[in-house]
Amino acid sequence: MIRAALGLLLAVLCLPAQASTLVDGWGRSIEVPAEKPARIAALSPHLVESLFALGLGDRVVATVSFADHPRAAQDLPRVGDAFALSWEGLAAARPDWILVWGAAVTPARLARLEASGVPVYVSEPHTLAAVATELKVLTEALGGAAEVAEDFQQRLDALPGPVAADAYRVLPLISVTPLMTLSQEHFVDDLLAHCGATNPFPGTAGPVVRLSTERLLTVGLDLLLNLSSAPLPANLRLPAGTVVADIDPDLVVRPGPRVIDGAEQLCARLAELR
Repeated sequence: MIRAALGLLLAVLCLPAQASTLVDGWGRSIEVPAEKPARIAALSPHLVESLFALGLGDRVVATVSFADHPRAAQDLPRVGDAFALSWEGLAAARPDWILVWGAAVTPARLARLEASGVPVYVSEPHTLAAVATELKVLTEALGGAAEVAEDFQQRLDALPGPVAADAYRVLPLISVTPLMTLSQEHFVDDLLAHCGATNPFPGTAGPVVRLSTERLLTVGLDLLLNLSSAPLPANLRLPAGTVVADIDPDLVVRPGPRVIDGAEQLCARLAELR
């Protein structure tokens, strides 16, 4: 009896591991091989940050321009940028899994990537909650550190949340020459909402809005969030009473694990206005 039980247990343990499936940011079912992918092409800066945060940076064999965090990521091979890939460079990297940013991939490009026979995961989180979900999905698929997603979720739950009655009006400025802001269509809008703030520009004109100095003066603002990586021009006129806050743009516009740092910094800055 004991020998039979041990034999059955051994047979179960020797069964080949089964592949699993996950759902990506476009709602597509992606098969994850039983043997965790060992050579990953992460074709967006935020995806590189996610993999390094999960302790999987040593599996990244190719990335794109501007993937500069953490420091070790700066030494990774580049295969173009998020919008213009070097197909030869990508093939030479021999990835067994490819991660791409949905905002930078077209159906034609996705089809070409899939034609290589390598599973392609599309990342396109539109909310902070979606970032938390993606970190969990990548952890389960690749075997990363589970505490990263857990910590992100705990910090997300601790944010103030929306204050509908007296929401602060915040303008996220991404360029000073020319003046350009992000509308309510952009991912940043959800970040603002978690800090009890609202964006004064609706998303009717797309996620990026070009401003004139005259139009800027007509907007009711409490805070201008400078995400341009450059100081505001000394002669730039702002609506009366507008406070200016500078936050590292990578902490706000990249939908990866560090975006929770940007959210906390913005919430703290708005708390000072009370």
